[in-house]
Amino acid sequence: MRLGVWVREIYDTRDLVGEILDSKGNPKWSEWEGRFDQEDLNALEMALKWKDRDPSVEVTGLSVGHARRLDVLRECLYRGVDGVMRILPPGEVRGIVTEAKWVALASKKLELHVLFTGVQMNELECGMKGVFLARELGWPFVTYVEDLECLEGRILRVKRAIEEGSEIIEVEVPVVLCVGIALLKDDPRAPRSARAKLKLQHKKTPIPEWKGEGMEGGLEGFREKVTPRIYSLQPQRTFPSRRVDGSKESELEGMLSELRSMGLVR
Repeated sequence: MRLGVWVREIYDTRDLVGEILDSKGNPKWSEWEGRFDQEDLNALEMALKWKDRDPSVEVTGLSVGHARRLDVLRECLYRGVDGVMRILPPGEVRGIVTEAKWVALASKKLELHVLFTGVQMNELECGMKGVFLARELGWPFVTYVEDLECLEGRILRVKRAIEEGSEIIEVEVPVVLCVGIALLKDDPRAPRSARAKLKLQHKKTPIPEWKGEGMEGGLEGFREKVTPRIYSLQPQRTFPSRRVDGSKESELEGMLSELRSMGLVR
């Protein structure tokens, strides 16, 4: 099984110091530090845990564009991936949609079976990173993934978070898995640290670059129609509405009494 992890360097907004704005109040992006997107680190950890359980699995880190302050692909090597690819499109890449197209092309070139990425939570992308990627590939897409196991053949059993807890989905590869952030130390998605031995080994390892050679035909004929094998939903809740006259104290007291009996208010 060949796994890919789409990782990104993002601006570090945790400790903003120095001259980070120009005289007009606009960000001086060249002064901003970079960091490994936390959700992508969680996605990388989930792929590496799969490799820990099954050494035959190969994990490749993918990123679009040159490194700015932090090379996330080298950070992937420090954590134990089998290989990396820096995707350098011939033109300027603007926005997550274009990045997704190039990651999809690289996935075709590498013949990947499963693609991991993190839930992108910033204001501009609104958690749509994995959605755009799955759309380009024509693969099924599972978001807010918390855990997974590989069943017989090409079937994955995936645990994903939903509003009232979690649900289990069985899906056939190829598939895009979008991993949510780990909030607890013992969470299976909590990322491992870079290993000192691997840092020494890969400190000067050349990062393979790909500029789209051999993929002039794009994604035509590559998109597949794959549907989930099992998809068990929570029963849909209904919320009947009822008008209450707020000017009548008796109706307000009746409403509160009913809500207390349902355990919705104290």
